[in-house]
Amino acid sequence: MKKFILCVATLFSVNSFVIAADSAGNRKDQIFRVGQKSGIHLMYLISSPFVLEFPGEELTFGFVYGSGDLKSTTTSGSSTVEDIWTFTTTELTGRYYLGNSFNIPFGVAIYNIHKDDWTYSNVNYELDYNMTQLNFGIGNDWTYDWGGFLAIDWYQGGIKLSDKITVTRKSGTETSATKAAAEEESTDVNAFGGALILTFGFGF
Repeated sequence: MKKFILCVATLFSVNSFVIAADSAGNRKDQIFRVGQKSGIHLMYLISSPFVLEFPGEELTFGFVYGSGDLKSTTTSGSSTVEDIWTFTTTELTGRYYLGNSFNIPFGVAIYNIHKDDWTYSNVNYELDYNMTQLNFGIGNDWTYDWGGFLAIDWYQGGIKLSDKITVTRKSGTETSATKAAAEEESTDVNAFGGALILTFGFGF
């Protein structure tokens, strides 16, 4: 799926300057557009979020949502344990255009990281971590005469506003040490950022 996204984005970018010369006018003619987001950004790579945007000549606003699993395996002796972390992306986004396509992307994001089973010293926990952060960056947004669009955020930074940890014991005898270990596992997360973030789709 991610290879497909990159191939389509490459195809779009080849013709960006040829048939998206009036990106501002093309955005103004659209009511809404839908697409998908990926790039060098941990949350987007795993959750592959979908995008719903309401484009405009000077401002575009949108909603982003997606969820996916990060899987890893740990082998100890003859036993293999699979770890599954679920990453969920929810964003309210905007773009302020300084020209035909060049823009300042911004928004508020809620990123969730969840694990159903995490065991420490024979105590099993459910971990849930929520982070709210501000996103900002620089990018281009080409909107084609035939309705398609390709946005590339060359850089995206983030500032963490708040976070919340929920640690729920599922089985075993909890001690202060096991609870502290579970909470530490959940809080080792900084604000997310990325580069070369691609959003492509079609407008109506």
